[in-house]
Amino acid sequence: TRTGDQASRTAVTGYSWRLGRYNIKFQYRHNAPADRRIDPSPSNIIDVYVLEKAYADDYVAWIRDYTGTVTEPTAPSTESLRNSFSDLENYRMISDLIIYSSAVFKPLFGAKADSNLQANFVVVKKAGVVVSDSEVKSQVIAKINDYFNVDNWDFGETFYFTDLATYLHTELNTIISSVHLVPTSTGQVYGDLQQIRCQPNEILTSAATVLDVVVVTNLTNTILNVGRSS
Repeated sequence: TRTGDQASRTAVTGYSWRLGRYNIKFQYRHNAPADRRIDPSPSNIIDVYVLEKAYADDYVAWIRDYTGTVTEPTAPSTESLRNSFSDLENYRMISDLIIYSSAVFKPLFGAKADSNLQANFVVVKKAGVVVSDSEVKSQVIAKINDYFNVDNWDFGETFYFTDLATYLHTELNTIISSVHLVPTSTGQVYGDLQQIRCQPNEILTSAATVLDVVVVTNLTNTILNVGRSS
């Protein structure tokens, strides 16, 4: 112990020691049992992205609602996903660690999408067709929703407008002549959203409603520049 500048030492009793053998060679071997690991810490981290059907249905209902009466659902937590898919733990190695994460939707076109992904669908109605503009808008949105059905998409998949346009032309060839995707952001021009990528944990979906469809009888530069008729 030390007090001030003076130090004192106290002998410790109750211990014994012996002089060991000198210059001996020693080799230590340890074999772990077959069902044990010397270092049980996980060395493989596996990220699993999960899209629960209940959450997907609730999200799609919210993203396509334009009345403001549907509340945006909350994505399931990592813990709830782990509990729901606990059977997967039976298939992992002892060195594996599974991290459960909910899928993230990436909405396109509508008001609930990011501003740089918002756009109008400019549709040229077929000449001589006796159908209202409202009916054209409804049918276009219905087909867009079918195209973006979650079962048709995988994580990280890229959107190509040419594919969507071909699908709409095929399905609605009796009432429309052409369809064009026109960005509504002032910093973008016609053609900027022809291809849209997403992250490996994201799934694309459409937020477009009938409010995002413009029906015209012919195209002009003004319409393609602003996405709406004058």
